[in-house]
Amino acid sequence: MRQGLRAKGNFGGLSPNSLPFVFFIAVLFFTVYNLFFGSYSIFEIIKMKKKINEINLKLQNVKKENALIEEELKLLEEDKDLYLEKLARERMQLQKPNEKIILFKE
Repeated sequence: MRQGLRAKGNFGGLSPNSLPFVFFIAVLFFTVYNLFFGSYSIFEIIKMKKKINEINLKLQNVKKENALIEEELKLLEEDKDLYLEKLARERMQLQKPNEKIILFKE
């Protein structure tokens, strides 16, 4: 009777001592598959990191622009006439009588 039980413990010709090895190989296969071909594979993570860096650069540029606009708004609120005169002189190249404008090439 013991031989009958022992014979049933045999899994498809594999001895019970080789089952941990088969389990290890199966786990290793699935790990490698997920590492290279899964939805969060190494390649996808690298792509995501590149996109994150691009978005962070865009965010920094937008923050700089926002800071400049806030500074202009602050200047406008403090002294409206002086700021409007500054804008007219810089952007529209207007001048007062008897005043010369010197333009530099950028």
